[in-house]
Amino acid sequence: MSNILTTLTLATLAAGTALIICRLTGSRLRRRLLARLWHAVHVDALTGLPNRAGALDELGRRYADHRPLSLGFADLDQFKALNDTHGHEVGDRALQHIALVLRTHLPDMFAARIHGDEFVFAWHALLTDALAHAWHVRHLVSAHPLRLPGGDLIELRMSVGVAERSLTGDLRLLMHHADLAMHDAKTSDSGCAPYNPHHHATAVAPRPALRVRERRHTAPPAPAGPPVTPADDTETDSRRAGRAGSAAGATDQRG
Repeated sequence: MSNILTTLTLATLAAGTALIICRLTGSRLRRRLLARLWHAVHVDALTGLPNRAGALDELGRRYADHRPLSLGFADLDQFKALNDTHGHEVGDRALQHIALVLRTHLPDMFAARIHGDEFVFAWHALLTDALAHAWHVRHLVSAHPLRLPGGDLIELRMSVGVAERSLTGDLRLLMHHADLAMHDAKTSDSGCAPYNPHHHATAVAPRPALRVRERRHTAPPAPAGPPVTPADDTETDSRRAGRAGSAAGATDQRG
C-alpha cells in the first residue's frame, strides 16, 4: 500500500512539475513571439533603425517631455538617379550605409527611417542648436562615401529640414513642418534649412504634386526634340507601351 501511495505521490509531483515547466515554456514562448511582433512592427527590416511606427512611438514619449525638442527631416539627394544608374540593390546598400554611419558616430541621437530614403532625427535642443546638429549629420554622411564592390566610391548627400516644437503642440504637424523645411533645404547652399513660418502650415496637408526632391545637383534638362507623329492611323502595341513608359518615367521624375 505504501508503495502505491509513494508511486502516486511521485506521479502527482511529476505531473505538477511538467505542468509548471509547460506553463513557463509557454510564457517564455509568448514573450519571444510578442518581442518578435513588436520588432516587426516598429523596426525597419533593411536598416535596423526604427520605422515610422517606431518613430511615432518614441517621439510621442519625447514630445510628452517638457524639455526643448526639435525634429530633423531628411532625404537623400538624387536617390532616384542613384537607383536608376546603379540599381536598387546599391540604393538599399546606401540606406544601410547611412544607418551604420549614424549608429557608429552618433549613437545617442535618435534616428529613424520612415519611408524610402526619408529619415527623421530628434534632438532635445532649441532650433539654433538643432540646425548645427543637422549640419553635422549631413557632413558625416557626405564624409563617409559608399564603397561599391568594384572599389568605386559614391558620395551620399542629404538635405535636412529642422522644425522646433515651440511652433506647434501637435507631433504630426511638427513632422510636417520639418518636411516642408527639408524641401526648402533642397535649394539652400548649406543643404539645411529651418521651418519658415511663412509656410503658414497649421494642419498636415498632402505634399505638392511637383516635389523638389531631385532639385539639388540636377543636371539641366536636354533640349526637347521635334514632336513625333505617327505615319498612319495604326500604332503597334510596343510603340504604345513605349510612349506610356516615357510618360510614367516623366511622372516619376517629378516625384
